[in-house]
Amino acid sequence: MQTLKIAVATAPFQQPIRQAVQTAAGTGAAGIQIDARNELKPTELSDTGRRQFLHMVSEMQLSVVSVTFPLRRPLQEREALDARVAALKQAMEFTYQLKARVLTTRLSDLPDDPDSRDAVTLQEVLEDLSRHANHVGVTLAIASGSHDAAQLSGLIERSSQGPLGIDFDPASAVMGRRDPAQVLRDLHRHVVHFQVRDALRQVDGPGREAPVGRGEVSWEEMLAMIDDMQYGGWLTVRRSEGDDRVGDSARAVTYLKNVALG
Repeated sequence: MQTLKIAVATAPFQQPIRQAVQTAAGTGAAGIQIDARNELKPTELSDTGRRQFLHMVSEMQLSVVSVTFPLRRPLQEREALDARVAALKQAMEFTYQLKARVLTTRLSDLPDDPDSRDAVTLQEVLEDLSRHANHVGVTLAIASGSHDAAQLSGLIERSSQGPLGIDFDPASAVMGRRDPAQVLRDLHRHVVHFQVRDALRQVDGPGREAPVGRGEVSWEEMLAMIDDMQYGGWLTVRRSEGDDRVGDSARAVTYLKNVALG
């Protein structure tokens, strides 16, 4: 099995960014993912500040491997659409400045009718964003969530203006009552980033996040599939729930390494 490139998302630590980087270094990960909306905004760093930040990250023997930008409203919602698109474009530029090459974001429910106004607007926006991503030198990755794989693949494949990919999230598949392995098979050719999250289904609800290795995701199967598809990108541990997110993240890094070693 190929050597895994494991990162951790720092925003869930709920610490000041410099402290969060130090915490990440203690997890055993080799990279970090930064939240450009809630953790470190593009406007908060001057050119000098950015160089100092990257130097600190490097001193911790880490690198910024991806940036995420959570959306507060559906991407295709027409209210404040221009501002939403501008913010994503700024986040792309910030991603490149941090020497990362992938910006992740999450869409709301996809329009059922591909000919509806919302569907057309979404496709036009993604075309615009992928064109800018191509210009900047990054790839926009859409979180797989619980979306229908065929719908999501269609969005990606209809984009002809620049790089557009999938941020695969196995926990969302579990919570959406889908088989993560099958979803990965359906989407693998588009995957450019991989979230390491686990989850448990619930009888009377969508499910809940669980520590990696204690949920329903078969990590032996996931890592074998990643190896088969020759995925060369990063696996980013994101523990967004729980009372010990730092400890759970560190244990997830160790768990993945142990699974990879067999």
